[in-house]
Amino acid sequence: MSVDFLANALRKASNLEDEDLCSFLQLAEGDERWKSLLCDLCPPLDPARCGIDVQLFDDTQVMCPHMYQATLSGSINRVNELLGLTDGTTHDVTVVLEDTPEKQLRGKFHGDGLCTLQEVSTGKNTILHIAAEQGHYELANKLITMDNSLLTFENSRHETPLHLAARAGKHNIISLIVFQAQQSLTRGAFEVLRRRNTDGDTLLHEAARNGHEATVQRLMIIAPALSAKGNTASISPLYLAVARNSVGVVEALIENKQASAAGPKKQNALHAAVLRSSEITTMLLNWRAELAYERDSSGSTPLHYAASDGDVDVVRKILDRAPLAVYIQDEEGSSPLHVAARMCHYSTIDLMINWCPDSSKLRDNQGRNFIHIVAQHGRIKLSNYGFSQRIPIMYGLKKIATFGKKINLEGHILKNLVNERDNEGNTPLHCASMIGSVGMILELIRVKADTTVINNEGKTALDYSISQDSVFLMARSTINLFVHGATFGPQRQDKLKNWKDHEIIERTSKNLIVVCILIATIALSAAFNVPGSYNDDGLANLRRRKMYNLFLVFDTLSMSASVTAVMLLVVAKAVTEKGSRICFGFSLILLWISLFTIEFAFVLGISVALGKGKMATKSLIYILPAFFFLFTAIIVNVLCLPTSLWTMHRVLSSKTGDRQTKRQIDIQFPTLTTYIRISSWFMILNVIFYLGVFGFLYGGSIAYGIKHSWF
Repeated sequence: MSVDFLANALRKASNLEDEDLCSFLQLAEGDERWKSLLCDLCPPLDPARCGIDVQLFDDTQVMCPHMYQATLSGSINRVNELLGLTDGTTHDVTVVLEDTPEKQLRGKFHGDGLCTLQEVSTGKNTILHIAAEQGHYELANKLITMDNSLLTFENSRHETPLHLAARAGKHNIISLIVFQAQQSLTRGAFEVLRRRNTDGDTLLHEAARNGHEATVQRLMIIAPALSAKGNTASISPLYLAVARNSVGVVEALIENKQASAAGPKKQNALHAAVLRSSEITTMLLNWRAELAYERDSSGSTPLHYAASDGDVDVVRKILDRAPLAVYIQDEEGSSPLHVAARMCHYSTIDLMINWCPDSSKLRDNQGRNFIHIVAQHGRIKLSNYGFSQRIPIMYGLKKIATFGKKINLEGHILKNLVNERDNEGNTPLHCASMIGSVGMILELIRVKADTTVINNEGKTALDYSISQDSVFLMARSTINLFVHGATFGPQRQDKLKNWKDHEIIERTSKNLIVVCILIATIALSAAFNVPGSYNDDGLANLRRRKMYNLFLVFDTLSMSASVTAVMLLVVAKAVTEKGSRICFGFSLILLWISLFTIEFAFVLGISVALGKGKMATKSLIYILPAFFFLFTAIIVNVLCLPTSLWTMHRVLSSKTGDRQTKRQIDIQFPTLTTYIRISSWFMILNVIFYLGVFGFLYGGSIAYGIKHSWF
């Protein structure tokens, strides 16, 4: 055994102020068996033991409740009493001669009425197992002195008392047991340090899994070779420590250069570290940078994991120590760049491309580059940079810095990437069109994506956009592609199929009928439960007030519009497809009018009921409904309208786009033009009507308040 190694171990033990550990090291000097635990000769797994529980004890070995409680509390006197020992060495016969309830209880567990050191509790734990787990130093020392065979006794999971002490983090018990074992056992401390449980876990596994830094430090002094092997699941103590995010434990384990970093499914500790801690990631890279190149069972490196998490700091650290990891692809052919694109981690994408620009050209097993993946999973700004100058062509530096979702690519690289075809012939524009991502379609067009490319099936992006199930997605993507010159793939016009929207109308109509009936019921009830109630003649008390009359007008309009909408929705189920679309479209407009006017009626009713109240209250009554309805109108416009007014105007213009393409759109979606016109007028009139009515009410109220000195 190396003198230097022993001196170093003694120094560490002295720093920990652990007398038992120092005594053990002095005792173990020259012991060749212990030397195997200092070097790389970690005890191998025993397949015959792993995964198999020890056969349970017979009835005569069952630990009585009093002994279990005494051991659990750590009472040496009580344990001695139950064992029938007066001075710790001899039996006191008088203890067992008295006929007491306690003796009777013990008699049910032991024929002679005495407790013994061989008794075991559930799981076949001896009293030393219990004392070690609870950290009762004095009791454990006493028990070992009385019977040192308890040191190697295994419970039903092949665990010695040392396993339980390590799991509980009782480092003082660890030091005590190894010292006593080295002093009293034939094979010394090696006999207890080498043991594994049914899962193949060593003492170090137990301590690392539970994050006991002080225990790990002592075990790394006593038996550092334990860190070099995994358990039956091929999981090393280091991996367990990383998974728990125990920085101190990791630091203690990597002091051994031969420590294993293995984890489940061929992962290593760095795979876990990149998802847990930037600090631990740095420690592992400094310890063994080649971990960044190792693959798990799916072919993924730690950089794949880091890219999926999107932590730019961790990704930068890996690239700094292992830059070639960005080129490694998993079993599906996905590089870390593909993974980051799938998760829409744009800053991570930007970092990897700036670090290794040619990594942007990597393709997966389906022939897709990372922009194909971006087009399928999210929206992104693809910053078009000049070849010689890092100056944005279309956006200012400030806008690029604040937007936060841009990828910086040289212009010539970006142009090639956005028009690359995968194994099925699809470009990123095809992918964006398949999912109806209008934002991505516009972004790809902005960076010069070719809208006329056909795939292996002879389809263009426009063919996929017009096959969307959602009318809103279909209309938006189709319109934007059309105005930017997109064409259909060549096909016979008589084989074209109309876009079927009757299923959407059928499914939505049922819910709309219920909503319209509820609104009509509310409006009808409000008309007969008027503000101010009625007089003795049955006339409304506020009938001469203009606000009251306006309340009745808007309430009547709401009730009439909702009833008409119900009738149209019912008719839509019994007419032709064209008639069904017309009825459905008008019913939506009437429903919107009904909702709009019932809110006006509510505001007017509350206002007239307040009379000449303070203007502040009335202003609040006007402002709150105005705010919420305006918010709703904006959301509806953003989500339901096909595109901007200018783009819709270009579609309606006969000079825009290819005439054959426009003719084919009319065949497949004959109501698109009508939908655009209705949407345009809906947006314009909605804003005018909204601002006009609320402006009139609010302005009129202010003028009326000034006139009557409400302020």
